[in-house]
Amino acid sequence: MVQHDDQEYLTPEEASAILGVSRRTLERFVKNKTITRYHKGFRVLFKRTEVEALAIQRESVDKDR
Repeated sequence: MVQHDDQEYLTPEEASAILGVSRRTLERFVKNKTITRYHKGFRVLFKRTEVEALAIQRESVDKDR
């Protein structure tokens, strides 16, 4: 986890783990605009709040199936 501008950011590995998906699927989410990736210097990061919101959304969809 990385703290920047009063926001918590996650590495791709951390975001993938929280979402329960592979790095490849995480990249598909970015490509499909399901989630936004941010560039901080040379690092690619994801906002923790956005990752957690997507995880909750995916969880509720799975329950509806």
